[in-house]
Amino acid sequence: SNINENIPAKAPLAEYRRPSLIEKVLEATAVMWRVNNGLTKSHPYESRPHTWPWMRRGMAFWGSDNRSIYLLGTPIIWWLSFVAVIIFAGVQVVMFFRDRRGFHDRLLGARERYMESVGFSSVGWVLHWVPFFLMGRQLFLHHYLPALWLAILALVGSLDLFTRRLSRKVRQVIMFALLLATVRMYFQYSHIAYGSPWTRQGCERSKWLKSWDYDCFRFPELGATTPVAPGLKPNVPEVPMPTAGAPDIGGEPVAIVRNKNGEAQHVPPPAQNFDPLEHENKLNEPAPEIHQDHLNSNSAKLDLEMKKKATTVEPGSSDTAVATNEEHE
Repeated sequence: SNINENIPAKAPLAEYRRPSLIEKVLEATAVMWRVNNGLTKSHPYESRPHTWPWMRRGMAFWGSDNRSIYLLGTPIIWWLSFVAVIIFAGVQVVMFFRDRRGFHDRLLGARERYMESVGFSSVGWVLHWVPFFLMGRQLFLHHYLPALWLAILALVGSLDLFTRRLSRKVRQVIMFALLLATVRMYFQYSHIAYGSPWTRQGCERSKWLKSWDYDCFRFPELGATTPVAPGLKPNVPEVPMPTAGAPDIGGEPVAIVRNKNGEAQHVPPPAQNFDPLEHENKLNEPAPEIHQDHLNSNSAKLDLEMKKKATTVEPGSSDTAVATNEEHE
């Protein structure tokens, strides 16, 4: 509720001019543009727009023990959708030069359908991707997702149009093969999408590009873990506590374990459960600017009246009596 019981019913209220819908849209757009351009600090997982269509790298969100969450798309869908947009651009260039030479190909109406379906999605892809080149702020792979959805629509339209002259059985085989490969990759990369357990060998095999920098050493090797019988606790190394001579600097202590060769190894504490991107954005976010002249309100007048009442001494009050006694003395 926005009702405060401590405010008297006859208290003066500040009044603000209600802006129109156009003014709200313009103000919100200006604030969003200014705030986004203010996020200029670097980030370990930032990326630039020209690397998004081929998914050069993803973005780490969280990690703890042998689990990790890393933003990475399904490669076959991500790359084929970009190829569909490139093919559309190439076809349009070829058709343009053929029109200039007087051929004017219509392809039994396929050209119009191709332009209406794939062309619409490709133009939308450009409009959702190119503006990021004008921004100087820190950018991440998730900024490409709106353009990716439009590229996927272009991929579906291209597959439907390019396979239309094929037999029904051949089209079904192509679609089924694409669906099977997509589902397989989905389950392959679901370990870093949902933070489920994985093995180091499986993680290493999934790195098709060297620039995909999710940490495979976080996951145990295949066959390294041993099952624990019901009712028994796993063999977890004891975490040493700080001694009296060591200063307590806060945080979690570091566990020291020994490997098969008897060498001491330091095990870092588990990662904290917080979003580093959100934390970084809050630190970088500039404070909103408030233009009092544009508010067109009576708040300044009310504030001045309240200050005058606080400094004015009413006749007959206790303060006046004290002041009178001091004068007589």
